[in-house]
Amino acid sequence: MFRRTEDSIGVVSSAKRDERTAIVVAGPGSSLTIPGIVVAEIVRALAESVPVTRIEVDLGIDFMSGLHRAPSLAAAHDSLQSENLVTYRASNNVRFRAQAFRELIGPEVRTAIAYAWPGIDNGWIRQFLQVANSAGAYTIVVCQSLPSSGDANAVSLAETMASADLVLVGNDDDAAALMVQFGPMGPKVESHRALALGGRDGRSTQHRITAFLPKDDGDALGTLLAAFDAIPEAWIDAYQLQIVMRFTGSSIPNKVARSYHADYVNLVGEDISTIDLEQLCAASSALIVADPAFDSRAFSTAVDCGIATVVLSPARLPDVGRGYVGGLLADMNRPASVHVALIHALRLAELRFPSPDAWDELALRLGGKRPMVIEPLGVLEPAIEVR
Repeated sequence: MFRRTEDSIGVVSSAKRDERTAIVVAGPGSSLTIPGIVVAEIVRALAESVPVTRIEVDLGIDFMSGLHRAPSLAAAHDSLQSENLVTYRASNNVRFRAQAFRELIGPEVRTAIAYAWPGIDNGWIRQFLQVANSAGAYTIVVCQSLPSSGDANAVSLAETMASADLVLVGNDDDAAALMVQFGPMGPKVESHRALALGGRDGRSTQHRITAFLPKDDGDALGTLLAAFDAIPEAWIDAYQLQIVMRFTGSSIPNKVARSYHADYVNLVGEDISTIDLEQLCAASSALIVADPAFDSRAFSTAVDCGIATVVLSPARLPDVGRGYVGGLLADMNRPASVHVALIHALRLAELRFPSPDAWDELALRLGGKRPMVIEPLGVLEPAIEVR
């Protein structure tokens, strides 16, 4: 059981706090890791309506591991900075980091938010909360709920988060367990779907990969097959590639038949219904979608399923993927790029990623404001046709 001591909390009335406007968010900053990408989405959603200061805290020697050669699709879309956002990097030195927290969490800060990912170094959070409480800010810890069992869970961070005013987790089980740990004098605990990376059910025991390619696109098919053929022969029994692609003539089936791992490739050439598409995605370990348009049925279904998805794209940034942290970007013209992204997507197969609209909902709960919507004066005809 934990209790927030009064001498660690800045006493500020609700009326005084309401006069403040700024929000400070601290957490992993590297766009090469899922925690860093999640923090970026939280910050982006908040910065649409309120001033936000982001403090990047990347401790340890392995914080850069992950997406070196398979960039995040969401991070690629977030490359442009908001006018409402200022970013700082925290020092690894404990004393210098505390000094930075004190300088950045000033009297204008209404809410101080720390992001926790079970299993990485979260030792800085207690220091962050102590500074924020002393400054009279409302303190929140948002903690990711992970599907893996063992010691890497939200409850293991109870002591670290105990001095917060509010703790948000991803599922009700974590929330209930934390409330027991905190006791009646601890912080308020709630759950929110944006913080849930719950496991996915109904998948094959094999690494089942489903790829959606444009009709008769032999170049895209050649790149995909070369990437799949790069899987070592000793491992291939654990993999199955299903290609959904309309085609005419025999060139496409012949190209599949000539691939090195042809026995592990299935070509689907007919149209599939929405129900079949949903079942296909739900049963897959990872998806590949080549150059999807903004209204791509395959990519929309992937997002609805929360599945790790590799988007094959030419040099330009694709229309889809903004806010979807389960998306990876690969060069359609480079088999090595596709192979690396695919292998990383399979590493994320047990995760179910939240839909992009979940970040806006979370931002509202964290103290953001609902963006003003300006109603159009009339219906305008589109200037160009969009596929």
